[in-house]
Amino acid sequence: MTGLPFQQSTIALTPRQNRALALAGVFQATQLTHMTALGGRQGMGDSGQFYFEQLIKASLNIRPTHNSQQTLDFFHQLSDLSLGLKSFENCLNQPFNTAPKSRLPKLANTKLPMSYAMALLHLEKKVYQNPEFVKIIEQSQQKILKQLSFFDHNYSHPSIIANLAQTYVETAGSINPRIMVRGNAEAFKDVAHTNRIRASLFTGLQMAHLWRQVGGSSWNLIFLGKRKLVRDIQDLARLQYQTAT
Repeated sequence: MTGLPFQQSTIALTPRQNRALALAGVFQATQLTHMTALGGRQGMGDSGQFYFEQLIKASLNIRPTHNSQQTLDFFHQLSDLSLGLKSFENCLNQPFNTAPKSRLPKLANTKLPMSYAMALLHLEKKVYQNPEFVKIIEQSQQKILKQLSFFDHNYSHPSIIANLAQTYVETAGSINPRIMVRGNAEAFKDVAHTNRIRASLFTGLQMAHLWRQVGGSSWNLIFLGKRKLVRDIQDLARLQYQTAT
């Protein structure tokens, strides 16, 4: 079983837009991680659940052997990554002022997803340089794709989420320094809660790998500059609106 068939996107994106969209996928995953850590599934909400499922579907098909050049090959439409585009834009536009008297009430909403995203981009390289980790991920993908047929393709089934979480634990979660997710301490005692956080991080790891496949690198991320990244995100947002009308 090889997973969902790849669909060739009818929207032609530039290489830079493909990289920006893949990065938006990373930020969608880390924003969902943050929302879940604060309030569990209720914190994510129904719309968050939709965006989470789109990432799960994509993460099961992102593999080193595919090496796609189009981020949208893994999604139905640009709007599947709307949350990531907005989160990415917010992270780029809002300053990280950590002073105690800061008047930025949404500071943590950008600072934490940004820190998780940067950590995932760093961990992805270490994970995919390790053949054993790659083997674990690919075996897990095949296992989950088989399971889906038994669960009526319910991507949010607890068993699917648990397997994604375990895959993260056995790969990126075993590399130090580990990502320390901040949130509701009481809620972290709930296994289902922590599974959803780890599953979200796994989808972010996979989107980071897709970013690298479409040409992303630490060097071009640094040299591209915030202004160009914001422009790419805004161009994608306009394109999303045009294709929806």
